[in-house]
Amino acid sequence: MDNTTIFGARRAYGADSAPPSVVDLRSLMDVLEAVVLIEGFTVDNSSRDTHVDWPELYRISRANGHFFRETSLVADGGELHAELLGNSAAHVLGLVRSGRLLRDLGFIADSDDIRVLPPLYRDSAQFVELTLRGVDRAHEETVARELNDLARVLDGNGEVVRGLAHFAFRGFYYQGLAHAAGVPYMPHTWRSKLIENRLRPRSVRFRDLVMDRVGLIRGGMRDRVNGELGGAAISADFPLIASYVVGQCDSRAALLATAVEVRRSAGATALRKWIHGIEDKLRNQEDLVAIRAAQEELSTLVHETERELGLSRAEKQQVTLTLGVPMFSAETTTALPARSRRPRLMWPRRPHLVFLRELARESARLAPFDVAFRRLG
Repeated sequence: MDNTTIFGARRAYGADSAPPSVVDLRSLMDVLEAVVLIEGFTVDNSSRDTHVDWPELYRISRANGHFFRETSLVADGGELHAELLGNSAAHVLGLVRSGRLLRDLGFIADSDDIRVLPPLYRDSAQFVELTLRGVDRAHEETVARELNDLARVLDGNGEVVRGLAHFAFRGFYYQGLAHAAGVPYMPHTWRSKLIENRLRPRSVRFRDLVMDRVGLIRGGMRDRVNGELGGAAISADFPLIASYVVGQCDSRAALLATAVEVRRSAGATALRKWIHGIEDKLRNQEDLVAIRAAQEELSTLVHETERELGLSRAEKQQVTLTLGVPMFSAETTTALPARSRRPRLMWPRRPHLVFLRELARESARLAPFDVAFRRLG
């Protein structure tokens, strides 16, 4: 996980009177999801001198198996380090020169948004100086030339582009490093938007598929409500896990403790084990039968829950009938109700499916995270 995610989440968590920025609030949602869905996550401390000032997170992590840690994964030097820096510079130059940097972000950023980023991303000279630390002498001249070429281009494009480009640079670097180390990378929300279309190989996370498919339940109900009201009354932004956690809190100070309580439940524990097992199979490209069975299990759960909530429409299948008519035959195509071949899940379900079904049903009842968060004292 990125340092920026942790620091932003900490600011949102500790916000009292002033409302947190949209970016920091999204970081807090990401951390809460990680607490519930990931066995353990780390931040790299090589680029800073002090630990994250979030004592509640450290304390609750220690009491629950150290699910959050600080590590030093960044390479100390060598050819790999230099290669990753050069590749990152090339990726960022491509984004800036093509004009895709701001388009891929998905919204119009301004200077106020950039202020939530660490200071080193706003100053090209500081960024080059800090990035060159740890580069071996054998590669220092080459990397310095690549970084200075990038800095000249960025300084001619204004502070917003410069800040986002520096931020994207580290995202490309961390993704490359994580791939080389064989560990998954969870980028900051902004970084994921900036780097996802340039990643090779593209990362595959079964966890994302699970959350997206279960999120279809609320999506279906939202579309029906909005359609009948003739407008966008219900927002599409509904982070499932974070909204589920905040929906059980009576204060902002209880967010971490509630997330850990959900994490420790039998259903969430079984869900993490199930997701981890499938992601291992995906990484090793093995046991495709088990992968396909998990996909079908997930689809069945969503299908059944939609039907229980009155969201599913009668499935149709196209059939061609040959009609016997004097002197000629005619063919006509008609739609008939399809007999579902989807297997029914047996009750009682396994714990991870019970938990997913609870998430799906609660998603139709709960307020989005940002709305519920503002209500808390």
